[in-house]
Amino acid sequence: MNKRMGGSIFLLVICLMTAILCCSCEKKSGGTIEEPDITAEYLTGEYANQLTTDGAEIVTGVISLEKKGDAYVIHIVEKKVIPNSDYDEGYYIADTNVEQDVTLGTNARIVGTIDGEPAVLTTDKLLELNAKNADQLYTLYLMGNSAELVLAADAAQLAGNAENK
Repeated sequence: MNKRMGGSIFLLVICLMTAILCCSCEKKSGGTIEEPDITAEYLTGEYANQLTTDGAEIVTGVISLEKKGDAYVIHIVEKKVIPNSDYDEGYYIADTNVEQDVTLGTNARIVGTIDGEPAVLTTDKLLELNAKNADQLYTLYLMGNSAELVLAADAAQLAGNAENK
């Protein structure tokens, strides 16, 4: 009887300790304790920096999107913003003669400009904005053959960044 009572108490203690440990654990997602708010500021800053640290290739150009099955294909015509004081804007946009097709990642994030303000976009909203302004420059963060981050780019800002390099 004592062995049975001791075994029962031992199992009860193990169950209680397991329950306490499980309840005290913080939920983790993606290796972080708290997920940040997905804002345009976060995506253009911390998230873009993390993708760069992880080895993303950064490409700038004009894009067009095409839906193929369940996925979206982005056709990129690469461009480069060249600072040049001979132009009224202080720069010109050069075609690099490089084109490529990549898929839009399943968890890809998109930041566009709505009414002059950066905004997190859905793929459908990007399609709509791109149809209205096909000459909009975008900076894309590519991991392999997948675009993980698509950011509307400002040519004047890119020209300023190129001058500071």
